[in-house]
Amino acid sequence: MQAIATLSEDGDRVGGPGGETAASVEPPMGLRARKKLETFRALQSAARRLVGERGLANVTTEEIAEAANVSKRTFFNYFESKEAAIFDREPGRAERLADELAARPVDEPPLQALRAACVTTLRCYAHELQELTALVRAEPSLAGFQLNAFAGFEKVIVEWAAARTGTDPATDVYPALLAGVTNVMRQLTVARWRPETGDEGFLRLAEEIFDLLAGGLDPSSGVSPRR
Repeated sequence: MQAIATLSEDGDRVGGPGGETAASVEPPMGLRARKKLETFRALQSAARRLVGERGLANVTTEEIAEAANVSKRTFFNYFESKEAAIFDREPGRAERLADELAARPVDEPPLQALRAACVTTLRCYAHELQELTALVRAEPSLAGFQLNAFAGFEKVIVEWAAARTGTDPATDVYPALLAGVTNVMRQLTVARWRPETGDEGFLRLAEEIFDLLAGGLDPSSGVSPRR
């Protein structure tokens, strides 16, 4: 599964497998852009709902398209598979993380800045991540697609960290390390979150992991409230 490609004015895929897109969900948006975003969301919502209800093997791309009131051709203008329809990131989300990182004070330590930006982003999408976590638990074969969906965010972090610290990501490990730390935080938060704790429990797990990292992985530095 690849991340979402850029969409042309008529909804055709024009991007490459890297999934970068200049689309943004932030205003102002023209009517055509809003319609494309609405179609993307309708297809993704239908895919997640149907797979959650029936299981991955019992859902077809035709059924997803029908549930979203579009044609099969339109489905494939937006997604290359039903797995992609579940996990491809919405246009503008990686850019939104980039904006959060860029807004952090220049004198703020990189790990602290990364924490603030990541927690803010998680707060926006915590419920959606929980929904995806539930799908992966029910369908373990989807785990790889979920992992690939975060590649665009890792790229944003590497580029930001390199610019912030004046390092070269081709030769210096620090930018990739910060991106890797974020990936570990996400993986552990997704794996250890319990549905009954809701959004706040999800966010507390992320905060606890960043507490431990900031404390040099000293176990006493992590806050471990009952979740």
